[in-house]
Amino acid sequence: MDLEIGRDSICLDDGQYMAFLDIMYEIKPRLGRSWFKKNQQKQTILNGAVGAIRPGRLTYILGPSGAGKTSLLKILAGRKKTGVSGTVVGAGSDIVLVQQHATLIDTLTAKETLLFAAALKLPNGTRYERNYIIETVTKQLGINDICNTRAGKLSGGERKRLNIACELLTNPHIMLLDEPTSGLDSVSSMSVAQSLRAVTNAGHTVACVIHQPSSQLFASGDDVILLAAGRTLYAGAISDLPESLNRAGFLCPHYYNLADFILEIASGEHNGNTDILEMEAKVYALEMKKIAEGSVQQTNGKDKSPESVALLNTNSSFESKGYLAGFSQQMRALLWRGYLGALRDVHLTQIRLVTHFLVALLLGALYNGSGQDGGRTVSNTGCLFFFLLFLYFSNAMPTIHRFPVEASVILQEHLNKWYCLSTYCATKIIVDFPIQLLCATVFVFPAWYLTSQPLEVDRLGLAWLICILVTILAQTFGLVIGAACDVELGLFVIPAANIPMLMFSEFFIPYKEMPSYLQPFALISYFRYAFDAFMQTVYGFGRSKLPCYKIICLFRDPKYYLNYLGLTGNFVNDVLALIVWTLILQSALICVLKYRVYKACK
Repeated sequence: MDLEIGRDSICLDDGQYMAFLDIMYEIKPRLGRSWFKKNQQKQTILNGAVGAIRPGRLTYILGPSGAGKTSLLKILAGRKKTGVSGTVVGAGSDIVLVQQHATLIDTLTAKETLLFAAALKLPNGTRYERNYIIETVTKQLGINDICNTRAGKLSGGERKRLNIACELLTNPHIMLLDEPTSGLDSVSSMSVAQSLRAVTNAGHTVACVIHQPSSQLFASGDDVILLAAGRTLYAGAISDLPESLNRAGFLCPHYYNLADFILEIASGEHNGNTDILEMEAKVYALEMKKIAEGSVQQTNGKDKSPESVALLNTNSSFESKGYLAGFSQQMRALLWRGYLGALRDVHLTQIRLVTHFLVALLLGALYNGSGQDGGRTVSNTGCLFFFLLFLYFSNAMPTIHRFPVEASVILQEHLNKWYCLSTYCATKIIVDFPIQLLCATVFVFPAWYLTSQPLEVDRLGLAWLICILVTILAQTFGLVIGAACDVELGLFVIPAANIPMLMFSEFFIPYKEMPSYLQPFALISYFRYAFDAFMQTVYGFGRSKLPCYKIICLFRDPKYYLNYLGLTGNFVNDVLALIVWTLILQSALICVLKYRVYKACK
């Protein structure tokens, strides 16, 4: 990345000037497409974009779809690095980017969401100081009356303002927002704009992408940057816009929405000299660059020329490399939020626990007495396999509905330097463990007793251990798929990925009957290890012959039955294999989340 930064980590007391010149952003064609189109050129998103954002003034970024508005915002925030070149002056570490979609945990109230954010963004503050700052910010944004309402029940405008409030807690000097009024009605849009006006009046530097604003909403801003096909047609004060348009030969009709008119100009619907507009925008950006450089020198107390600006390589970032909160503070805050959300989650916790108990009762009614009947050994084997099947899919599938949304929240919070991904994954494991323990317990104990499995403490304990390992593995697999896919794709991937695991579980066909070239697939099937360990728990470890209530019971002898199935009979190896699979999936979860961060910054 060949992007010049004007004094990294610069902050001004009353906000911060930011000027950018000749911003270029190109995307390479995808590898798959380039095979068919060898001469395909790079796609240019931004082509010499210029402009400036001033403190204490609300700046709107406008342009038709595909003009490069969101890309520009991400470049200024340091989220885009690959294929970017140009000069940015005044971009320090104290920049926050608020994405278009409000990323909130729905089970937390607005006050709890802000308390969580304050714990990570104000780690050295006392409880009184945090509450005072939260109260100040909520009053400033007009959301103090919804503090006890859960985020999932808030309106679109309230969610947007709560999202902004979380980032305002640390009093950032530069705040960039991507379409904060998108999807809102005119009244809600104005309430968000008035909140941003209050933020700018407090001395912050605020810029936001606005999509087709009303005349009232547009008039609430101070400055505007107009983009068209990656170029800047206008940058400056909204009050100076009509005069600039007149000089370029564009005359806005009376009683016509000025925002609509300039968007039509950017779309090429009106005749005029856009070269004049582009030239004036560049002159304005150059003037703002000098002011920004002067502010930088005044803040640093040093006189540095533009030539001394450091070249930013691909390994650098606009962001501060550290987090405000330490490891223990991140763990404490994430554990608090995780347990609070888990207790309130109706689908992932409450209904899930009830379902496990009800299925255990149904299973007990269906297979009642099968565990102590030598004539029903084959039926009991199906019962035991159903134990594993139900525990796996009942814990993997619900996660796919919830975690994609949570993953978006995690991604946004991590990119804004709230916490580390590895810390989140560690707390996720800790928070989920009691729930996984409860799910396995409320299922295995009733089902074990009602199906008349051997009521020996050691066997029951080993069965409980296997069920817990399967539950943990299943939920971790669901988390990995939920982080990598959306809900629709995830609902297909989980069953599809587990069909081969089930085929090679040795329940349908013994290992020795499998073709030799397919036997390696059985070695990686976690269902095989779980099934083998479960069968050893029930019929292994020297269990005596079962009572027979029929004329002939072929599998009355448990040892003979295990030999007939051809199972490995190594319980310790089976348990270790399940643990290794769980560790692999937990590592994969971290890798998937880090890859999403990499893609977001690419």
